[in-house]
Amino acid sequence: MSDENKMVAVLVVTGVFAVVSYIAFVNPPVGIAIGAGVAVATLVWKMLKGK
Repeated sequence: MSDENKMVAVLVVTGVFAVVSYIAFVNPPVGIAIGAGVAVATLVWKMLKGK
């Protein structure tokens, strides 16, 4: 992966983490649900990318 792609990945992960953290702070049940959804989507993406 090129340096530019790594930087984009880091920015996306940081942005998603910030948004989920803010939502979890404002409304914990919704934040937890979104966090779990993000975790599952990441796992599925990594599994599909590995094949």
